[in-house]
Amino acid sequence: MQSSSYPRYYAGFEVGSGIAGLKVIPADGLPMSQDLVTLPSFLADGDISLLLQSGDSDATLSSVLQPGDYVMSWQDRTYFLGNLLAHGTHLDNAFNDERRYWSEHAQILLLCLACILIPERCFELRLVTALPVSLYERERRQYVRHALSQTYHCTFNGREREIIVRCGYVAMEGQGILIHYGDETSEQAVIDIGERTTDLVAASGQRLVGRLCKGEQFGVGQLVEDLQQMGRAHRRKITTEKAHAILQAYAHHQCYPIITINAGQITDELITDTIEQSIQRIARPLSSFLAGSWNVEEAPPGSQFDTIYLGGGGAYYFEEIVRATLQDCHIVTIPDPQDANICGYADLALALDEERWEGQ
Repeated sequence: MQSSSYPRYYAGFEVGSGIAGLKVIPADGLPMSQDLVTLPSFLADGDISLLLQSGDSDATLSSVLQPGDYVMSWQDRTYFLGNLLAHGTHLDNAFNDERRYWSEHAQILLLCLACILIPERCFELRLVTALPVSLYERERRQYVRHALSQTYHCTFNGREREIIVRCGYVAMEGQGILIHYGDETSEQAVIDIGERTTDLVAASGQRLVGRLCKGEQFGVGQLVEDLQQMGRAHRRKITTEKAHAILQAYAHHQCYPIITINAGQITDELITDTIEQSIQRIARPLSSFLAGSWNVEEAPPGSQFDTIYLGGGGAYYFEEIVRATLQDCHIVTIPDPQDANICGYADLALALDEERWEGQ
């Protein structure tokens, strides 16, 4: 891939199993009105003609789109994202397919997120992304780099775009937190509790200690499923987006979104009980995973680390369990834990040597 004269941005990208995110840093250093964005990591097949039927007879795509509506067309296919997911068909987040990290699923999410943030019609994106610990091996990392690194000609919300993407490094999920908050010398670790995976990352300085890096499939997604089951028990469908809104309200001590039912509405007490019971169901496997992964002979688990950073969207819900399990450890719950990884990946992208990007 040849060097371009297009505006250049460095970025951290996370496909996510529930929420995808992108953080960008412009190469010219000029401030942006918005430099970080997240989206549900779902795609739906879209039909623009059906969307236009909701407007006047001479409606254009730009006239019917509302804030949060995203239409991406690439390689003769059209996708709906964001608030348009409900208007599409074949809704999918490809969770059970490990190829989601290097397939068209990841490419469309990346293109959409980049187009939301970056105003230029043509631009170059130099990015770092990540794989879960359970998938972190050489061949899969190469798949990701090769699949994402290409020149894309696509259309976003009716506007043609040309985007040159170069993937410089594929990190281990959780490593972004280490880069963003860790140091260069101490023994340190990360507990990254995401939507569907919990990743443990250990390092001496910034050098990963592979035998202490582990991954398991549990996280916030179980809380989402339990809220959805609560809705079904009251003959109401609770979408993934609504479930996340409920969880965010719980985490930040805000009022819950109203869920109406035939007899009125689901009570706040029932919602809170459902969330807290769900958290407790995960407590035992999470505690066993932490203690077993970082077991130390004749010392408390995790005590080999100077600092353990707790991040990921699950930090809001599982912090007490983590602290109770690793009660002899110095645990730091980082600010805005759901965004810390992509910020770290963007930091790394900006710091990579120029030769890392050459030849792509």
